[in-house]
Amino acid sequence: MSARKEDPRAIRSRKLLKEAVIASLNESQNLQELTVKGVTTKAELNRATFYLHYVDMQDLLRHVVYDILDDLSNKLSSFLQLEPIVLDEQLLAFLDYFYQNRKHLSVLFEEKDFQNKLHNFIVEFVQTRRDLQKIVTEDAVSKDIIASSILGILMWWIRDGKQYSSEYIAAQMSIWITRRH
Repeated sequence: MSARKEDPRAIRSRKLLKEAVIASLNESQNLQELTVKGVTTKAELNRATFYLHYVDMQDLLRHVVYDILDDLSNKLSSFLQLEPIVLDEQLLAFLDYFYQNRKHLSVLFEEKDFQNKLHNFIVEFVQTRRDLQKIVTEDAVSKDIIASSILGILMWWIRDGKQYSSEYIAAQMSIWITRRH
């Protein structure tokens, strides 16, 4: 049995709506200002198209967050190599992603749900990295501490520390990621 191919118009509409949300966040820097009308106007689509794909604005935002986490996952996939040089290069690429998308990410960082999803994503990454390096630790809390530290650094950097380069932040973060205890 063959899988049903999705309508290209539906794919395009969802893409336009997500891009409109990100553009709106980059402009207004306020989640409360996001409205279905504003997003559909920016996307040059009608409200019926919006509701064909999403239940409400929160549903669309949830999909935007999943896309961001998928992008990060793709950035980190090659980061899970054992060579320290690759580690540093991929960490820099990861941080560049945050810097390039800092306007809308700084708004999303205000949402507890986004923070929690990103925290869990980082915890999984730290554990995967440890598994690949065969690092055994009996302290399960350390992953949460590392993830919270990385998340805190990212949030501070995107909001207040933009004067520091990706290279500098990567050097500071790689100390914690590669720490063996």
